[in-house]
Amino acid sequence: MSRQLFLLLLILTLVGVAAAPRPSSPAVAAAAPRWEVHQPIVHGNLALFPVTADALHDSSGYLTLEEGLRSGEVEVTELGAALIRRRPGASPPDRAQVNKLVLINHSKRPLILLAGEIVTGGKQDRVIAKDRIIPPGGDPLPLDVFCVEPGRWHGASAQFGAFGLAAPSVREKAAVAKDQQQVWDATVVTRSGVAETVTVEATGTAAGAGGGSAHRELQSSSSYAQMEASPTIKRQLDSAADDLQRGYERSLKGALRGKNVVGVVVAINGEVVWADLFADPDLFQRYWPKLLRSYIVEAMSGERAQATPSVAEAERFLGEQEGKQIIEVEPGEYRLLQVDTARYTIFQLSSLLEKGEPMLHFNKLRKESWKTGKRRPGPIEPLGVDIQPAQRRD
Repeated sequence: MSRQLFLLLLILTLVGVAAAPRPSSPAVAAAAPRWEVHQPIVHGNLALFPVTADALHDSSGYLTLEEGLRSGEVEVTELGAALIRRRPGASPPDRAQVNKLVLINHSKRPLILLAGEIVTGGKQDRVIAKDRIIPPGGDPLPLDVFCVEPGRWHGASAQFGAFGLAAPSVREKAAVAKDQQQVWDATVVTRSGVAETVTVEATGTAAGAGGGSAHRELQSSSSYAQMEASPTIKRQLDSAADDLQRGYERSLKGALRGKNVVGVVVAINGEVVWADLFADPDLFQRYWPKLLRSYIVEAMSGERAQATPSVAEAERFLGEQEGKQIIEVEPGEYRLLQVDTARYTIFQLSSLLEKGEPMLHFNKLRKESWKTGKRRPGPIEPLGVDIQPAQRRD
């Protein structure tokens, strides 16, 4: 072979290697939009910082759990109930499980689920364990859940209805700890804290000291949902929600006029602890009423020191996103990116049903026990990647 021919073949080989497509890293999530944090809306010890985005993704093609359950397009039952319905006359044994339900999406739209969404009914009230997307199709699918009603295991109906979102501390135990006992413990602490706060503010008497209708109302049930529905507590929630909603609407007509509000950063007792951001203002507004009430419950359940952090502090909280990555993928449906450090956890839900794999929900929570002021021990984990397949649908 001549020297010139050898050099020509070598050049062509190197060009081919350089031009060959490289596999994309599954740990790299789709780029998030640029977010801007605005002045907070404040009620007592709760501060909500509206967040706007410079880029949006139309989410109108997705269904929320509340919308689906209300319209009948989505059905949630105890494990085994779907099979009973399809086999008239059969009497199989009760296969209901605390941490597993069955969901059927009868609609023609994909369904979004958020960790911490509460479904009431069946043998116990439950919360959804993680963010995910359920495609349309009508097939019964297993649904991971945690109980938020430890005192009941019976029910006249196996079907469930939508209620709302659990407080952030309960959502954290479901999504991060993934431990039923910790979910129960967080539920009990939240219920007790809310009852104590409402009773003291209403009567000046501690709930456990014999006074307080909120305390008495909660003695008859262990249900998280019934806590929010009890008349005494509901009045306090409604009052706080109305006040914050008015402040939010004033901001929309003023400083936020014409801006795309896609979520909020949440601060309680002067510490930034939470963020919920969505693909576009429409999806945020569809979740906003129950998000708002969940933040209020969290603020009511702890200490009541009133302080408001700065916008810069909220921006720092939102902007810090480095940590160990865990990626769960349901091929062709969704990707759930989890970023973990000793101080915070991030969840980012992206749809694989659409080109560009748009992000639908971003949730960041602080792990520090801000109620007691005690930080969790241990250094921040080094940056790393751990890819896990989603649980298969056997």
